[in-house]
Amino acid sequence: MAVVTMLIGLYAFLTGIAGIKQCRTEGFQVRSFMFVLVSIGIIVSLFIPNKEWQFLLLLVAFILLHLLAIAQGIATNGRINYRHHIIRFIFHCIIILMV
Repeated sequence: MAVVTMLIGLYAFLTGIAGIKQCRTEGFQVRSFMFVLVSIGIIVSLFIPNKEWQFLLLLVAFILLHLLAIAQGIATNGRINYRHHIIRFIFHCIIILMV
């Protein structure tokens, strides 16, 4: 379980760093700020001792991350990169199943 927690923490940390970097380079955007907030929420949820609540919060956070990634893709590229979102979805499913 410690490996899963570290993997989720690292994923949230890197996502938060990407959101902060985007805020600095492109100026404040609500999407970037939401990436940072959801990442902080994921890291905080790792410290919840109740596994059922932790699972539920991680599920909601991963859904939010996925929706934010879709919005980001539409805003930056004007379209959705289906392969990227399928891989992201599979990664999120694997992480959730490991929790």
